[in-house]
Amino acid sequence: MEQTSRKKRSILINPKFQWTLIGYAAFIATLIFLSVYGLFSYGFHEFVQIGHQAGLPDDHVYFQFIRMQETTFLRVILAIAFFVGTILTVGGLIVSHKIAGPMYRLQKEFLGMADKPQPAFHKIKFRDGDFFPEVPQAFNALVEKVSDKK
Repeated sequence: MEQTSRKKRSILINPKFQWTLIGYAAFIATLIFLSVYGLFSYGFHEFVQIGHQAGLPDDHVYFQFIRMQETTFLRVILAIAFFVGTILTVGGLIVSHKIAGPMYRLQKEFLGMADKPQPAFHKIKFRDGDFFPEVPQAFNALVEKVSDKK
């Protein structure tokens, strides 16, 4: 029975790259949420101004309704932001893993070849679902060409 040793898999292959990618996505999502929140807050403020211009007292049901709607909106936008943040983080880790993994594999191959006095070229394969599937194809074409010349 053949036993293969496998290292513990880590979703963080290149943490600096992966967290930077997730950070950019989170920054853009935050800007969008702040813009939406600012727009709606401005709208609620305008409703309050309309109520004051109409001469309604501060304890009028109109103002209570506006405050209730604003609170509900804030809760909903915070829940959505939490949900989107979770999706961005998990999705970002998965997508960045499919980018960082192939680059790590290539780097490992090149460093392995560079460590040997006489580099031995051999074909490489990326995992199914990794990005850049054309890279091992191009590398393997080079390996075949070099092997044919020997």
